[in-house]
Amino acid sequence: MDKKTAILKSVLKIVNREGFYHLNMKKIAKEAQVAAGTIYLYFKGKEELINALYAMIVSEFNILVLKGFDEQKPVKENFFQMMDLALNFYLDQPDNFSFIEQYTYAPFLFKENQDDNFLLLMPIYKMMRDGKKQKLIKNMPDAVLLSLVHGPLNTITKLHLAKKTDLTNKKAREKFYDCVWQAISV
Repeated sequence: MDKKTAILKSVLKIVNREGFYHLNMKKIAKEAQVAAGTIYLYFKGKEELINALYAMIVSEFNILVLKGFDEQKPVKENFFQMMDLALNFYLDQPDNFSFIEQYTYAPFLFKENQDDNFLLLMPIYKMMRDGKKQKLIKNMPDAVLLSLVHGPLNTITKLHLAKKTDLTNKKAREKFYDCVWQAISV
């Protein structure tokens, strides 16, 4: 693993263990087994480091989820496939899920990150817009539709990780996806 990746992975461990506010360069350097000055070769400061980690995780998430997108498939089939890939990402990588959750409610997100994430999500927005044109998906703002999808996805992930529900069962997953589909479909 290269030093930059080691630094980012160290930030992930520390934030998930102690939260953002206990994060400092000394702890990061110790966890990554690099000199504190080495961090500054790659990042200007703590905020840039946190934003870079977020961008890395979201990029991995989007690349994986978008593997399920095929413009030739029906909208509903794309939706179910993408939901399954998203849930798998969260369940297989709970540290990344936890970091995204903490980051979402922290004041670190810069506009440039929002723009980059929007570009990565263009196929999802396109799928939703196609669904609206076909009168399969409710005619609501994209951000509202995404919140109706992502909110339940986050909640069900938390419930599974807390062992309050079992998402290893394929039928349980399909019921969940169908409920979310019903929330956004006409």
